[in-house]
Amino acid sequence: MRRSIEGRDRFRVGTGRSIVSQTEAAQIRDRLGHPVIDVDAHMLEFMPAVFPFLRDALGPDRFEAYRNQGPLVRRDLPSMPADRALASRIPQTSWWGCSNDALERATIMLPQLFADRMEDLGFDYCVQFTTNALSQCSVPDAELRTGICRGFNDYYAEIYRPVRDRIAPAGMIPMHTPEEAIAELDHCAAIGLRVVVLPEAVLRSVEEVPPDVPNGIVWPGQRHWLDRFGLDSLYDYDPVWRRAKQHGFVVCFHGQLANVPGTYTSPTNYVYNHVGMFASLMAPLVKSLFLGGVTRRNPGLPFAFLECGVSWATQMLCDSIEHWEKRRIEALGRLDPAGLDFDALDELVMRYGGPLAKIDERERRAAYAREAIDSTPPEEPDDFVHLGAKSEQDLCDLFSENLYFGCEADDRGVAAAFAPSNPRGTKLKAMFSSDIGHWDVVDHGKVVPDAHGLIEKGVLDEEQFREFTFVHSAEMLLKANPGFFEGTALEKDAARLLDLER
Repeated sequence: MRRSIEGRDRFRVGTGRSIVSQTEAAQIRDRLGHPVIDVDAHMLEFMPAVFPFLRDALGPDRFEAYRNQGPLVRRDLPSMPADRALASRIPQTSWWGCSNDALERATIMLPQLFADRMEDLGFDYCVQFTTNALSQCSVPDAELRTGICRGFNDYYAEIYRPVRDRIAPAGMIPMHTPEEAIAELDHCAAIGLRVVVLPEAVLRSVEEVPPDVPNGIVWPGQRHWLDRFGLDSLYDYDPVWRRAKQHGFVVCFHGQLANVPGTYTSPTNYVYNHVGMFASLMAPLVKSLFLGGVTRRNPGLPFAFLECGVSWATQMLCDSIEHWEKRRIEALGRLDPAGLDFDALDELVMRYGGPLAKIDERERRAAYAREAIDSTPPEEPDDFVHLGAKSEQDLCDLFSENLYFGCEADDRGVAAAFAPSNPRGTKLKAMFSSDIGHWDVVDHGKVVPDAHGLIEKGVLDEEQFREFTFVHSAEMLLKANPGFFEGTALEKDAARLLDLER
């Protein structure tokens, strides 16, 4: 039986009040009959407490380099005048990113306070991700980059240890090379972290600058590309996935751990830049891992994509099947220009072409070959070679079984995961992902009520809501590590879920 829960007032400072009232979120949670897991909240690292860990990890000189270029310094930069922003095309990033409510600010800074408030907020368990270390996986200097990740991870392990029954902080894994990723996976396991998070891409230099291509498929003088660890990656990242599985980690991605040029494009309007941003970051990553055969080669390993929604993923599955139907190797024969019957085509031109029939025959026949939208086939013409799919059902299974998608509380797009119109009735695994700690959560106490509103508005039914707020997240964590919830507030619920799945 859950205890009677005091409302927000019991956390107020200096009011002199002691009002006991159960919150709306707690009342909803009590009625549900199942736990609520928030798989993506955010912490706000208290940097004076982080600095000693960073100093130990980096050494004095590199620590000072971090302090001179780190996220706290960037926030002190003056805004750029509009005329200069337009002239330079430097995109407008966010500002005023966290609530100015003292309780809510303290909640994301202080793990014990967050844990104490969780029942009021309607949560049973929570995974938390960085705020002050966003983009630090993109630091070009390898020693600085890996040291920053190491220092933050040591801080997370230490400060969250007293609340590990309620909260799991995510350790950051740099991905410039498989070796550095494996080293930090090993370290995160050694210090007791149970969740890790990877950047969505690595920015790399082009080895050979491409020529200016007339049709504009590359930027003039293009010198960089984005490696997304699957298809066409610079490295074989399979050892990283294997090591994650060995340690019981979900392969979890969260947008903005990397710097991805081209995601933001407006120099004046942050909302323009932010709308759809996380989906635009995750869609290329999912395609890279899926078409690169990563999910096929790692069938028991869950991959999570957070804060990005799921509706775009249902469209990606539809598009993938449509392309498989028309462009799998067995279907390409009907497109091969070598199979074109030039005589039959010329006869039709002569019969129906009117003035076209008056063109010299040799010029006509030369044009037939030029007019089609053809180019030279690649060395490997089978775009699905890494998937090994033999049917549409194979594609659906490869896409859905081990891919999990974080969706914010009031995201109506969650319904797309359960839509009967999905190919072969495929259900995608949407997970409750609050984003508490950032500007888009106006009131922590309204997150669960907002999510529950999806039932009240007919967007989800109760069983779909259970899968959204509990089953998919628990299943993902247990798939990676069957002992994940041992010693936590969800140990018994997780055991029952495992029994049901058996």
